[in-house]
Amino acid sequence: MVFLIESHLNLNTYMKNLLLLLILSLFSAQSFAGSCPDGSEPVKSVSADGSYYEYNCGGSNSSTSSQKVAKALAGIDIENDPNIDFFKPPIAPFPTDMMYWWGKKWQLADYNNDGFIDVFYVGVMRATNYIKDPEWEVTGEVECTNGDKCEGTKPLPSLFLGDADGNLTYSPHLLIDNREEPGMALGGQLIVADYNNDGVMDFYITDPGIQDYNGHRDSYFLSQKDGTWLESSNTHLSHPNFISANNGTTGDIDNDGDMDVVYTEMNRWERGTSFWCLMNDGTGFLKKRKCDGIDSFAFELADLDGDGDLDALVSGHEKGYSSAANLVITGIVWNDGRGNFNKHNYTRLPEHKQKWGVIAEVSASDLDNDGDLDIVYSRTSEDDFYVGAAIQIIENLGNKKFKDHGLIILEGKEHIFDIKFRDFDRDGDNDIYLVNDRDAMPKTNGTVLLNNGNFNFDIVRPDEALTLFRDGTDSKIMVSYKKHTLTDEAQSVEDEIAAFEAELAAELGE
Repeated sequence: MVFLIESHLNLNTYMKNLLLLLILSLFSAQSFAGSCPDGSEPVKSVSADGSYYEYNCGGSNSSTSSQKVAKALAGIDIENDPNIDFFKPPIAPFPTDMMYWWGKKWQLADYNNDGFIDVFYVGVMRATNYIKDPEWEVTGEVECTNGDKCEGTKPLPSLFLGDADGNLTYSPHLLIDNREEPGMALGGQLIVADYNNDGVMDFYITDPGIQDYNGHRDSYFLSQKDGTWLESSNTHLSHPNFISANNGTTGDIDNDGDMDVVYTEMNRWERGTSFWCLMNDGTGFLKKRKCDGIDSFAFELADLDGDGDLDALVSGHEKGYSSAANLVITGIVWNDGRGNFNKHNYTRLPEHKQKWGVIAEVSASDLDNDGDLDIVYSRTSEDDFYVGAAIQIIENLGNKKFKDHGLIILEGKEHIFDIKFRDFDRDGDNDIYLVNDRDAMPKTNGTVLLNNGNFNFDIVRPDEALTLFRDGTDSKIMVSYKKHTLTDEAQSVEDEIAAFEAELAAELGE
């Protein structure tokens, strides 16, 4: 409310206006507290520029009060933080090359707050009794000789600490898992955020299990005052031996200032919900509750309508999975502002079900610098089970309208299971970095889609990206490998192996 006080107004008029201003201010504060003159609740809407909420009574277009929108933090904000140095870490540094069978995933962050970027890895246990089926690579199904149970050592996640010289040092002593059966069967989603609000990143790892994918048991590592991370499922999850299947992510879904975890299951018909929300009480204790949603294979949280809360980006296999009891869409389920995702309140996004109907991953970033988040889907072939890769880019037009810019088809057979964003060529817009776990066939792992504006992208292959980086001043892509340093124990093992091989060679007269 603005009053124009002109010089010809007398003192009485001025005092009347001032009194009116005070009364209106008091009324505004009372309205903001939750009541209109008729006793009804004010209607909340978003301002035209999307930066604050407006509260209106009786359908009036003028706001009785306003409040700045506190943008909810999402997991994609953490992993795509432009202030964090980005590099291409080795896909399986020692000893992860021996610990993990496949499915290796990594996340960059300064985990110990020393100013240097570290790497956190998860992966799949090496089953000692699996059946060597030549069709395994095609079907993706792992069969083991002991009925439904794959046996073997369940590895812990792996933390590599960075230093000023660009070394990565394996630091297993910092991750403590005191469960009777420690470790993970299949490290699914690596979900990083500060859950206990102590200024240090924590780790939530979904674990769908190695064989039937019905869930093994999640892992939840919380930072401690001594600089370690303690597996805290028994003390900080509302359900012991917590099982969340595979598709999980993190974000402050109820805008209360702490990070929650959301995951999906493909069994609404059994449990009455597709999303499970693990609500944080501020100390890192996560309480499980139903929050509706739509069944999904790939899943992410992002504010797609600019209203300050996080919506759910969902996707599924676009052939044959939807039914009256089990709706699967490629699209957005909208947050009601309180961390609920009504299954009837959704927007469908364009599909490509004929050839590229399987979606392996989804993420979001502002690719055209217009202030809203655009959407990137990783697609692969449904007919040839996760063979090949195509990237779909969808422009956010605002007002819940979206435009499909088609597919970018990538060379190679490996699908993309992680999407990250950085301005690699430093031209002011975000480029797209694509990840898989197959350095043995490096045609897609480390591919960069270089943003030329207007949703036009150049494909920069992994070897080209490294060449450009090593070219020095001509570099467009700020991506490099960083070496890692063996611990004393690991170096001792390497030395013993080398000595044994030398001794054996000497005995054989080589």
